Amino acid sequence: MLIPFRKPRKREQPRWQKDCNFRHNKIRVAVERAIAHLKTWRILHTDYRRPYDTLAATITAVIGLCFHARPE
Repeated sequence: MLIPFRKPRKREQPRWQKDCNFRHNKIRVAVERAIAHLKTWRILHTDYRRPYDTLAATITAVIGLCFHARPE
């Protein structure tokens, strides 16, 4: 697990750490947005009513539909 660099007290953060944090945040925002989007799908928002061994296939199908519906 990667975590961003903290800013030192009463000092400026080095440029390379700022760049690293920027790239980290860019990835994190995309992942959090994707999770938030998947939570809007009713099948994932409510209790799962199918057998649990079909859960992986259902999530895979939802992800496939998300990518298919995304405009390029």
